[in-house]
Amino acid sequence: MRYKPVILLPLLILGCNNSPTESDRVEVPIPTQTGEEIYMMYCASCHGAQGDGNGMIQLDRPARSFVDGGFSFGNTVYAISKTTASGIPGTPMPPFADILTQQQINRVATHVRSFSPTIEDASLDQTEMVVVDKPLVARGMIPAINSELQLHPRGIVIGNPDRFSYEYRVDDVRLLSVRQGRFIRRVDWGERGGSPLELLGGIVVLVEEGNPAGMFSTQSGGTLRAQLRATNTMQEYGIIKYDLITQNGDVVASISETCIPTTGTRTLIEQRLIIDAKEPILIQPPSSTDVSNAPLIPAGKHEFIITHAIYEGNTK
Repeated sequence: MRYKPVILLPLLILGCNNSPTESDRVEVPIPTQTGEEIYMMYCASCHGAQGDGNGMIQLDRPARSFVDGGFSFGNTVYAISKTTASGIPGTPMPPFADILTQQQINRVATHVRSFSPTIEDASLDQTEMVVVDKPLVARGMIPAINSELQLHPRGIVIGNPDRFSYEYRVDDVRLLSVRQGRFIRRVDWGERGGSPLELLGGIVVLVEEGNPAGMFSTQSGGTLRAQLRATNTMQEYGIIKYDLITQNGDVVASISETCIPTTGTRTLIEQRLIIDAKEPILIQPPSSTDVSNAPLIPAGKHEFIITHAIYEGNTK
């Protein structure tokens, strides 16, 4: 007996085309990484799986041991999160703000903090000024950097969210030092005044041993005094503004100055001057610095950059 062949291909095709409708689809949740998993992926190779600094990668300077309380800028989850996000310029510690979300950074910071549960969180007293999301400016008496120098009754310290701060004398505006770490403590708040600010960051740039000469003069060599005009904390980095004054009291130029750290193999500090000069002026930058252009600045608007090298990962 013969059977006629039956063509089933159309039925098979119809069966295969039963694509799921919207109601049939099931959303599969993406698993959330724990702080420990993030740490093992990004941190353990240097700091070790147990946070003891014994990672697989050998560094010129050993990674910090969290077990021993080796926290650069404070041991609170907030402080560790800030350090994780911004990195530590001048060291192998890179910034993770562009790699991890803030939620991931907070999780890994909580995990890192758990390596030393017996250490008490550093508490901030009411006199400490803490830089968070925008620059801060503190005005007051600046203590002598060392026993051989005098204090400055009129000073300004600008602190930026990247943990760098800049110390100025302002009777004749001059950058004295660059610091890294915590900002300042207002010791004078607890008394009737007369006490200098307590600068908490470690020095990473000391300009001319903390006693720099004035940088500006007229084209003929006449001394110019830098007279403070204003500060501005509305931008990403704090700004200090001043006028250059002749001995006769004439304003020959106005300057807006911002200090910004660079990124790369070695961190540098760029002291950026935006100059609006009414007449040509001369700039004599500190020794051991690099400059962007010739020292003679013609009349008009110009940018002049002075580059300072920081101490390699160490503070004074």
